[in-house]
Amino acid sequence: METVRDRVRTALAIADQNGQPRPDRAELARQTRATERAVYEALVELDKEKANNNGTPAHVNGNKAEPSSSNPVKRKAATVKQKLTTTRKPTSKRPHRPWPLLIIGLGAAVAVWSGWVGLGQMAGFGVIQLLPGIWDDLRLNTAIVLPLSVEAYAAYALHVWLGITPATKSRSTKTKPRSNRTLRFARTSAIASLAIGAVAQVAYHLMSAAGYTRAPWPIVMLVAIIPVVVLGLASALAKLVSNDIHR
Repeated sequence: METVRDRVRTALAIADQNGQPRPDRAELARQTRATERAVYEALVELDKEKANNNGTPAHVNGNKAEPSSSNPVKRKAATVKQKLTTTRKPTSKRPHRPWPLLIIGLGAAVAVWSGWVGLGQMAGFGVIQLLPGIWDDLRLNTAIVLPLSVEAYAAYALHVWLGITPATKSRSTKTKPRSNRTLRFARTSAIASLAIGAVAQVAYHLMSAAGYTRAPWPIVMLVAIIPVVVLGLASALAKLVSNDIHR
């Protein structure tokens, strides 16, 4: 003889097969021609039966019976997902080390250094006594201030420009994104410094190839003001960066 539990099981199976939501307790009572109390007891028995079969019981809350997640297809998919999760090996992220830049930078530094020093000597930069009357033997060739100032500032401005931007989140809590004003100043001055360096290299090699030992006065004038201009640019950029940090 077919029991209420069998009729409830059949009604739930038909709803699942047709892709329809499971009927609530009142609808099950109407379909099985049983009382709601009998339907409730049948649902509880079905839950216990599914729990004993390692399934997830359908929750009976109020007047609705929630669909069970003991579907074999879902269980198989969950098992496969769990296996993939447990067997997947964590990928190790190796830090990016741009070692080719060392070779490229070394070659460029030698060429740029020789060009700036040669241009400085043609423009009147030479050996001076740093501490006359105090340490007369301490001498320095001032031509080296040109590559140290111009190229070092260009690298610094590039770092500020391409480093931390407003759209980039800093990994350090002590570092804040740069303002648009700072980025514009760094971008403009970096490009200008690189352009000045390129023009200076061209000027030196042209004069050297032509046999010049002294640069024309317009070039001497421009080369003489370069350290002062770079000092002003570096001070202004450092102040802008400091304002961004403490704002």
